[in-house]
Amino acid sequence: MMRRVLVCFLLCASAFGSSLSVFGQEVHADRPDWFDGKPRTFVVNGYSTSFHWPAMLQRKLDRYFDGKRVIEVKSATQGSTPIAKWMNIETGEPMQPWTTKLRPLLKDDSRPKIVLAQQSLQWAFGGRSEGIRDQSDQVHIRKGADVIKAYTDLLKADGADAVVIAMHIYKQGMEPEIGNERLSLAAFIQSKPHDVFAGPDVWTPTSKIWPQAFQADKVHPNDMGAEVMAHHWFAALLTICGKDIPPWSADEMKQAMANLPALATRDGRPQRGEGRGMAARMLRHDANKDGKITKTEFRGPTPMFSRFDKNNDGVIDNQELTSSAR
Repeated sequence: MMRRVLVCFLLCASAFGSSLSVFGQEVHADRPDWFDGKPRTFVVNGYSTSFHWPAMLQRKLDRYFDGKRVIEVKSATQGSTPIAKWMNIETGEPMQPWTTKLRPLLKDDSRPKIVLAQQSLQWAFGGRSEGIRDQSDQVHIRKGADVIKAYTDLLKADGADAVVIAMHIYKQGMEPEIGNERLSLAAFIQSKPHDVFAGPDVWTPTSKIWPQAFQADKVHPNDMGAEVMAHHWFAALLTICGKDIPPWSADEMKQAMANLPALATRDGRPQRGEGRGMAARMLRHDANKDGKITKTEFRGPTPMFSRFDKNNDGVIDNQELTSSAR
């Protein structure tokens, strides 16, 4: 059954690669151009579901600019920290994760900074599980929109040149409240905030591939899920700027989805670990197809390269890939 679901999603993925629209927002004539070749920083702000996809987004950005590091992705993320844990939503004051992790990146004036906020409204309505029941729940929808406004206003006041915000991925056990957070985002975007843009709808694609694209806890995305998130963020950023989405991004996503996690728990669900799927994904960096990956070819995070490069010679060969996949 899961195979059939993935096949269906893969057939739709090519459409996502070429016609993906930014959630809840029309394209305006005064659109920005973050892909004009000038140095910029994308600051990712979020929680534990954003631990891995930013590195994949960096790989895509580097490929878009022919291997050059024009846009640098930096992360200000912390587990279990939706908006209500980054700031006091009643007073608008930043809290400790903000002042220690996020603010230093926003105060860096060396280049323009665009915040990519992968966020959630958990705890914004009281308890963690409380949220928006449905489209008729206008009280909670409006309150959520006000929280998003206070959050984006604080980001800009602290130094962000622009903000792109998306809401939570699919979260089994907390639906439909999690998915309905998008209603607050849509309501906020309708007010046409200055220099704030709706990011990708990552809830829909992740809901279609649950739990296969999630870790053993069925909450956090595994490498497949992170690749899906990275593609949708990359596509949304290009769409905001009026740029074409290169087909290779959707191809990377489809390839990741075709390589199901090799390791599984007793009930057949994916679990944490690298396995053959990771080795196959590492080989995507093999530009000249000689079966080896050099530091020059590799476009992911340095710690990941070092983990595979057992003898520290700057080259990941087939033996190192095979041993790491066991």
